[in-house]
Amino acid sequence: MHRLITFGTSLSLVLSLAACTEFSTMYQVGKTKTEHNVDQAQCNRQAADRFPPRIVTDWWPIYNAEGRVVGQRPESYDINEGPRYTEVRNCMNARGYQRVTIPYCTDEQLAGRSFAPLTVAPTLTPNICGLRKQGGGRVIIDLNKPL
Repeated sequence: MHRLITFGTSLSLVLSLAACTEFSTMYQVGKTKTEHNVDQAQCNRQAADRFPPRIVTDWWPIYNAEGRVVGQRPESYDINEGPRYTEVRNCMNARGYQRVTIPYCTDEQLAGRSFAPLTVAPTLTPNICGLRKQGGGRVIIDLNKPL
């Protein structure tokens, strides 16, 4: 049991660190950020129309030390969230997008140089990486094209 807990903790740490080194996005070579945002908005609208929010509440029992039910705890959730997410993904796939993982640029790759953000989604190569912007968000740069 101790090994299972250690493995689970280690796996959780590795996954959380991986989340810091790359990001996943719907991607299509040749699309601008504006075109991507328009397509994403249209797919979101289509999915929301087809699967509008439907909030349900479940009541979970609260037990005392003797195992008797002494109360209830409500839990609300949207039962259409999964189908809506699938609809968006299918819509974006139908428009030619694929889910890809893009690594974030490392400090060594940047090495004090400046790069202009790419305005059109390039073919993904080892020279393409993501750069976090101050205040949130990210841009894609080509390490072969410093300013």
